Amino acid sequence: MIKKTDKLCFVGHSLGPLFILHAVTKYNLHLDSAIFVSPFLDKLQRSWQIDHVNSSFYKIDFDFDLIKKLIPTSYVIYSDDDPYVHKNYSLMFAHALGSSTILVKRGGHMNSEVNLNEFSLVFDLCLTRLDLPLYQRYLMTRQKLGAINYVESTKGNVVKLAAKDALDEGVFRWRYMEKYGFVTLFTGIMSFWDPKSQYMQDARKAAKRAELTRVIIAEKESDLKNPVLHEQVKLDLVAGIRVYLCFYKDIQDVVPEPDFGVFDDSYVCIVPFDKEKQTVGTIELNSQEKVVQQALEWRKYIVDRAQKIESAKDLERFANRS
Repeated sequence: MIKKTDKLCFVGHSLGPLFILHAVTKYNLHLDSAIFVSPFLDKLQRSWQIDHVNSSFYKIDFDFDLIKKLIPTSYVIYSDDDPYVHKNYSLMFAHALGSSTILVKRGGHMNSEVNLNEFSLVFDLCLTRLDLPLYQRYLMTRQKLGAINYVESTKGNVVKLAAKDALDEGVFRWRYMEKYGFVTLFTGIMSFWDPKSQYMQDARKAAKRAELTRVIIAEKESDLKNPVLHEQVKLDLVAGIRVYLCFYKDIQDVVPEPDFGVFDDSYVCIVPFDKEKQTVGTIELNSQEKVVQQALEWRKYIVDRAQKIESAKDLERFANRS
């Protein structure tokens, strides 16, 4: 059942966008957004049969000022070689609604005729616009990646997954970070990460559009001489990531998990480390308010004791501290 407070995103293809406009105006439907694929308003002039069948849908005199209020955000996806809907029709549709336009080259009519049975672009636009709960968004992403069987959930606000699936988790983490991210990197598990991995590359891409801070949590001073850590810091700084250094012994009494991240004040990722077994435990994503608030307190405690890193050479200086 749809509630009045629910955010709605309508998706229409070909004749579907016209149907959406008729429905929205007739029933005064307020949408969060709409995605129109190969849309048009008027006769396509392709064949009299098509125009005759669609005659009851064609309409160019909608109250577009009203529609813009009912659909404040919309996207028009069109192709440059659509055999049925010339791009000018779609662009005219977009202009009337003030829609953002997205060109898909050689996309045809973007249907089964071009083997387009799944349209990930539309899926991504939906997730970008709709404020879905953490658990639901994550499951959707994992399902899209074909890895749904790896997810182990505790109903609602917690997602747990094996360490080997951290890369896929990173796809979710960095894709949906909107404003900021704060992450630590514990040198005690340095053998489990690679500065040039896809996970780290995705983090650096995210830093181009949102604020990202990384704090190196050094288990011991000798870790700061590790060339892998130096490479990590160099690549992060070039990408615009704010890098800090903090020693584990300075925070361990207050921060039980030295490797964690908090994102947009909305969810936390915790990477537990088993010292006895020297292994990474089950990774946890948690959006429970109390857990997020706890992580924010950890963040403040760490930042108050951390030193800013301007270059990899700073690591050597801290490694020789008294």
